Amino acid sequence: MTKTMRRVWLAVWLTIFSASWIPPRALAQLLPPLPTGSLVVTITSPASGSTVAGTVPVRASVSIVGTLTVGSVQFKLDGANLGAADTSAPYSISWNTAGASNGSHTLSAVARDGLLGLTFSSAPVTVTVNNAPPPPPPDTTRPTVSITSPSNGATVPATVTITASAADNVGVAGVQFRIDGANFGAEDTTAPYSISWNTTSAANGSHTIDAIARDAAGNSAPSATVTVTVNNAPPPPPADTTPPTVSITSPANGATVKGTVSVSANASDNVGVVGVQFLLDGGSNGSADATTAPYSVSWNTATANDGSHTITAIARDAAGNTKSALVTVTVSNAAPPAPQSRRFEDTDPSVVYSGPGWRPDMYAALSNGGATDSDQAGAQATFTFTGTSVSWIGGRWVEEGIARVFLDGSFVAEVDTYSKTKEVQVPLFTAVGLANTSHTLTIEVTGQKNVASNLAFVLVDAFDVPAATISRLQESGPSVTYTGSGWLQGVTGAEYSGGTAAGSMTAGEQATFTFTGTGVRWLGDLGPDNGGIARVFLDGAFMKEVNTYAPSPDASHHAIFQAEHFKATGLADTSHTLTIEVTGRQDPAALRPTVVVDAFDVITSGTRREETDPAITYSAGWLGNNRDHPYSQGTAAVSTLPGDQATFNFTGTSVKWIGYRGPGAGIARVILDGTVVADSLDLYIPAEGPQETVFALSGLAATSHTLTIQVTGSKNLVSTGIAVVVDAFDVSP
Repeated sequence: MTKTMRRVWLAVWLTIFSASWIPPRALAQLLPPLPTGSLVVTITSPASGSTVAGTVPVRASVSIVGTLTVGSVQFKLDGANLGAADTSAPYSISWNTAGASNGSHTLSAVARDGLLGLTFSSAPVTVTVNNAPPPPPPDTTRPTVSITSPSNGATVPATVTITASAADNVGVAGVQFRIDGANFGAEDTTAPYSISWNTTSAANGSHTIDAIARDAAGNSAPSATVTVTVNNAPPPPPADTTPPTVSITSPANGATVKGTVSVSANASDNVGVVGVQFLLDGGSNGSADATTAPYSVSWNTATANDGSHTITAIARDAAGNTKSALVTVTVSNAAPPAPQSRRFEDTDPSVVYSGPGWRPDMYAALSNGGATDSDQAGAQATFTFTGTSVSWIGGRWVEEGIARVFLDGSFVAEVDTYSKTKEVQVPLFTAVGLANTSHTLTIEVTGQKNVASNLAFVLVDAFDVPAATISRLQESGPSVTYTGSGWLQGVTGAEYSGGTAAGSMTAGEQATFTFTGTGVRWLGDLGPDNGGIARVFLDGAFMKEVNTYAPSPDASHHAIFQAEHFKATGLADTSHTLTIEVTGRQDPAALRPTVVVDAFDVITSGTRREETDPAITYSAGWLGNNRDHPYSQGTAAVSTLPGDQATFNFTGTSVKWIGYRGPGAGIARVILDGTVVADSLDLYIPAEGPQETVFALSGLAATSHTLTIQVTGSKNLVSTGIAVVVDAFDVSP
């Protein structure tokens, strides 16, 4: 009997004995008999000596001898419990042999009695575990490979070694090199990976090199592509020592040139001419290259001084052989000096008056201080002269009438000399293009007048031979700038040119007039009231001081308007500045030191063609005889119809469009010889600007040209209108 069984029975005995004493023999008869017997445990599977792998069932059987019962069966592996005890038949357990090491192991089973806890062990069974190791995971990692030589962008020699570096997590099986995407040579299976390439078998130029690395599992990967240049030059040809031949074909040696000319040369070589270089004066005055035949460059001779110059043409071939040719030419761009205009006053013997009513008109602002006028129909003033052009200098005013003009006895024009503002010493009629012989110009008074005029007087002030090109530019125009805040601008008065003038009495203030021309006049007040003293500068150089005081010619105390304060002639026909500086000083007899700027007369070279000239044609929308402003010779043509065109045909090297800028002006398009040269010429300015040079072109070929002015219908946002004005054109030969 086990210790456990003894304890149970002892406890029973003590309980009974403590309750009442019973004799031992009697007590033994009262207790039930103890269970007896044994449990026979046998491993039925696996068999002893067998080899097992993976997961196998382990089974046992239990035979009962006597009165015992089976409570559970505990399987053991190498003496240690294998899983949990099995409490019901059939007794078995699943054994994953992968948890045991390969080799010999013992299995046994222990059965336990269900009442007394008696245990009975089976005989051990010996088995051999033989589990093969699990296969390694598949290799899916691709190798890496890069070209180490030659480098990308390299130019390679005739024979070059291509090398690559490759690596893999397991091992590189081989590297296959490729050229231009095709396999090159056999796969290299051992490091260092390289192959030799004879580039002479490849065409000169760009080629690509890459490599593909492979591992044993079949994984492969390409390298980055390297681009190289093969440049296996053929053997050099024999040296070329033959120089080219060259000759200048234009201009001819000894020629006189002007404007823009073509410089051309013929050149040849036994191999080939690669270019001809043209040098002016050996290169000191410029050079130009021509690389393709015919060998020619354009030369603007205006960039060189007038006089003798050399042109050299140097032909060269690819071998560096050269040959030169040279001609000498004379540049003559300077226009012949324009003949100086001579002014014949109204009192000159060459002027003969006939008919009634002629009388002298004395006014300081007139040419030479006086003129001759008449309002009687039929009165004539005939001027005899010799020359190719002539201008009648007169005046416009509210008291002037209509005249008829005859040239060499033939009627040529009717001139209305009315103007709402006074204009003195202005050309009223000009004739150009005359034969250089003797002519007569006759001014005939008609006795008629514009409906707005008060009287019918016609004023003969002087005659200019040849005709001078004179523009009357107002003080309010864009070419005049004022410094200082003391200038009072826009002072109105019918006797001011254009109806307005500007004045200042503040010392140091300036009015600067910028112009292009050969002469200039400053017009202002001359009188007893505004008798200030001014300093005059031309192109920055001090010219003189001008005292604008003069005693009143009568008791009215009125000033002489449009008096000439300063005049300069014989200037270069280029841009100039005339500056009038207020000194703040005055003549002792004057009331105040005011200096008045009214207008400027500019004399330019060339010939003026008025808007009425037959060389100018207009489309239907143009309105002629417009007198809103002091236009050249009194009238201009105006249009506000989009698409309207004024076309001027002329021959010359430069042209100026004399027009109008102002608050109601629009935007024009300018076309020369069919090509747009100004697509959007904005004519707007806040002040009135009649007789302005609104557009100019120079450097033209001395041939026939067509200048077209087109109304666009567009305008500046602040302009009040879209008007385009054609007043005249100045043309230089």
